[in-house]
Amino acid sequence: MKTTKAVIVIVIVVVSILSYFYFQFEPKDLVQFGLNFSVPHAQYLGFDWKTLYLDVLNDLKPKKIRLMAYWDMIEPMKDKFDFQIMDEMLIEAGKQGIDVILVVGRKQPRWPECHEPKWVRELDSETEKENAQVRMIERAVGHFRQFSAIKVWQVENEPLFEFGYECPKLGEELVRREIEAVKGLDARPVLLTDSGEKGAWVATAKLGADMFGSTMYRTVYQPRLGYYQYPLPSFFYRIRAGWLKKFTGIEKVIGVELQAEPWFREGIEKTALSDQLSLMNPKVFERNITYAKKVGFEENYLWGVEWWYWLAHKHNDWGMWEEAKSLLTQN
Repeated sequence: MKTTKAVIVIVIVVVSILSYFYFQFEPKDLVQFGLNFSVPHAQYLGFDWKTLYLDVLNDLKPKKIRLMAYWDMIEPMKDKFDFQIMDEMLIEAGKQGIDVILVVGRKQPRWPECHEPKWVRELDSETEKENAQVRMIERAVGHFRQFSAIKVWQVENEPLFEFGYECPKLGEELVRREIEAVKGLDARPVLLTDSGEKGAWVATAKLGADMFGSTMYRTVYQPRLGYYQYPLPSFFYRIRAGWLKKFTGIEKVIGVELQAEPWFREGIEKTALSDQLSLMNPKVFERNITYAKKVGFEENYLWGVEWWYWLAHKHNDWGMWEEAKSLLTQN
């Protein structure tokens, strides 16, 4: 009997605590959707990046987009910067009135997650590498701040989340140095991100974020389990957002990567098209959109536009492209 009462008390306490954080976050009725776009991923899929990018902007007409200034792309040789590709994308976004989140840093969205150029890996010490990293961010922000299309600077991608030996998490002091460098050059807000399902949101946000971004993947692969869907109700993210607000004061939480392509355990060329389409198709896409709306983050950036384009142009399957176009048109 005493055990039963103790269990009941514990349950009541836990539910009360979770309810408190649940109501700390106010979901938005109007949820906006944007896109992620990666130049090297477009090239990996066999396309001219500019053609794909312009087709995305001109046909899908997003109002928001997240772009990545990959280190190996903007500083391929030490102190030799090449901003041409990024400049072209930002100029075009500005012409079309598209708001941009620009990601700067070593850790960036898309495999292999860490995108430092080869010359950095050949430096003798970690101190040299970190100093080079901060200098790169200073040069990048100092150059890109001329573009009014940029509304938010994202510093690193999931900086405290480890992607294996090749891309370990970053030191907290290094990330703080990077954020200070950005804020010393420009007044626009700084976004920090973390895994929606596994990340330590508060620890990440406390590094100096003005805004916070969460990933939102639904079906993933794990060697022991195979493919599975995260058994997380939509209120899981609302509770985490409330916890974040309470302990950091951050009001704005957005979804930076909403899954709209399959989770590949091998490369696209090694995955049967039928398997890809069983994992992601217009019906799954619609379910993910509905889920994101229930979560209530005011912005969600779709992950997979390059794959939709690949389906359409390599396999004449326009289903995902048209579904996303319909969503963005409503947006």
